Amino acid sequence: MYVNRETVEATGLSPALKRELWGWALLAVGSLAIAGLAAPLLGISRAPGVEKVIKADLNELLYWALVPHVVFSFVVWFVAVLGAMTVVATAAANRPPRLGSAGPAGLIAATSGALLLLLPTLASMGYPSINNYVPVLVHPVYYVGLGLIGLGVGLAVARMLSLAGGLGDELGFGIAMCGGAYLVAMLCFGLAWAQLPADDAFDAANLNERLFWGGGHVLQFVNTGLMLTLWHVIATRLLGEAPLPRSIYRLTMAMLLVFVLPAPLFYFMFDVMGVGHRNAFTDLLWYGLTLPPVVMSAGVAALLWRRRGSLPWRHPAFVALALSLVMFNIGGLFGFFLGVSDTRTPSHYHAVIGGVNLAAIGAFALLFLPLLGRPFRQGRAVLAMVWLYGIGQLLWSGGMFIAGAAGVPRKTAGAEQHLDALGTLGMGISGSAHLVAIAGGVMFIWLALGRLLAKERIDG
Repeated sequence: MYVNRETVEATGLSPALKRELWGWALLAVGSLAIAGLAAPLLGISRAPGVEKVIKADLNELLYWALVPHVVFSFVVWFVAVLGAMTVVATAAANRPPRLGSAGPAGLIAATSGALLLLLPTLASMGYPSINNYVPVLVHPVYYVGLGLIGLGVGLAVARMLSLAGGLGDELGFGIAMCGGAYLVAMLCFGLAWAQLPADDAFDAANLNERLFWGGGHVLQFVNTGLMLTLWHVIATRLLGEAPLPRSIYRLTMAMLLVFVLPAPLFYFMFDVMGVGHRNAFTDLLWYGLTLPPVVMSAGVAALLWRRRGSLPWRHPAFVALALSLVMFNIGGLFGFFLGVSDTRTPSHYHAVIGGVNLAAIGAFALLFLPLLGRPFRQGRAVLAMVWLYGIGQLLWSGGMFIAGAAGVPRKTAGAEQHLDALGTLGMGISGSAHLVAIAGGVMFIWLALGRLLAKERIDG
């Protein structure tokens, strides 16, 4: 069952919930806009031969651009989309939640946290730590900002979960599983923080790596769950048929939560600074995050094949679904061929993340903006933005994979990349495709902000 417009209207998407949905959607798109300001610097700093033109420390430039780009485009963006999805699920539950005030409070906290992240970035406070999952600027204000975002989304999740049995439809069930996994991730971050050593034996980069390692792994279950839920919702709504039977869908989504439930125990079984702790979360991701996407991918692909003669290619949400399916699975395939600290690693996770991004773009086209009474206007620009982002990101990942196979190291820039002919080819493809993906992203931000900031009332 899809939560269609009639269902949401019948359950009462109240003016208060509309304002909340608008706030989360604006936070999500706004975070992408901030991340987009840093994106060109990333491409420029790694372009072949740029060290001959720009006489500066390109690695320092890369690091200062990388932190806000990753945090706003891969952390704030995703959790804000989760916040918006909790509002949709709450509205469709057909009864008031027990923790009604937690929703607005969560939005205020998360927005305040995002604003706090900007202060060290704009004022050059602290220094960049390029650790996995949540790179940071090492400064107290930055950590407070991250904490407020985590708390804010947690409150929105708690409000939704307080509905318990009211989350009976497929969208509500899927987002409930994502919300449960999100709370597990927050617990992991808290346990890691409590167990970090207080002495000076480890530098900040090493401490941050351990702080965000476990919870960062669990957040990948959340992001994947968001994508799988949206695949199911978009396919069901636009094709009139669910890609998976109800029982299999629910089992698939439940697996995402079940697999991460033991994660907090790792903090009591292994030293947070030890190899065992690190390997435990690596294995959790490898074994726990394989089957659910495979099952859902097979269901969606089979549905698309059955309907191949009548697919709605002119609907942006469908194009987002199709490209998301391709990109995520190519990224998963790249994951079987990772090297040691070369660019095949970012080629893998950028393709996977690109798949999640496209599903989220589909959510704006099919859910968020229509529910606010501000759908995308029909036209070539909306379709073009999806195609440009999807194809650009796919070619970017392919170029990085080629470069990584040639031994180009990750997180380096300029002459330190030691590019040979194959590496130059790969980075050249990536640099060009990066501009295409940026163009698609800029178009999405422009079009989505245009609808969100239109003069129409959202609480009527």
